[in-house]
Amino acid sequence: MKHLITLFVLITPLIVSAQKVVEKKVTMSLGPQNSYYIEIDGADKKLAEKTFYEFVKEYGKMKENKKAREHFLMATKIPLINGTSPLDLYAKFDEGRDMATTYIWLDLGGAFVNSTEYEPQSTALTQFIKDYYLEVRKKVVAEELKTEEKNLSNLEKDLSKLRDKNEDYHKDIEKAKQKIADAERDIEKNIVEQEGKEKEIDAQKSVVGNVIDKLNNLGKKK
Repeated sequence: MKHLITLFVLITPLIVSAQKVVEKKVTMSLGPQNSYYIEIDGADKKLAEKTFYEFVKEYGKMKENKKAREHFLMATKIPLINGTSPLDLYAKFDEGRDMATTYIWLDLGGAFVNSTEYEPQSTALTQFIKDYYLEVRKKVVAEELKTEEKNLSNLEKDLSKLRDKNEDYHKDIEKAKQKIADAERDIEKNIVEQEGKEKEIDAQKSVVGNVIDKLNNLGKKK
């Protein structure tokens, strides 16, 4: 298990760097605007949204535009992306088949971040999204681990039950062996008793024969 954890730590940066953040114009509450999105395998919309709220809480409290199905953070400062200058952040979460997609828009004040005009901010935002992606994936894998640990526990319980049955079977065999041994002794004893009883019968037959003779001889003259 220790080796597996170490391997996970080593390959995690590779997995995150390989995960693609896509830049694309997507319609939102302010019309078609340049966005950045990432697909998160194994996550649902609820987890993606909850984790994003946690991820940006140091920059302010996210609010929701239910009509537009968007979440926003206005006039916030994210030093990694835009230094000390404020920006407006918009997010949207969609659910797919065994995956969630998170869309991010950053309004710098009249212009949305894009890789052509705002390359430094675009690069920083891409890393920002990958860091967020890692947080979601950690939770997904943690849930997978809980599920697999539960499966392992159930399998171990099944094995324990099988071992208990095996022990019961051995006990049954020992009891059966003892019963057979007792029966074999009883058979030997029964044979001896039969022989004794046959002798008693033979003796009794002689007695009966004598009595019959006595009966037959009654009244006869000598």
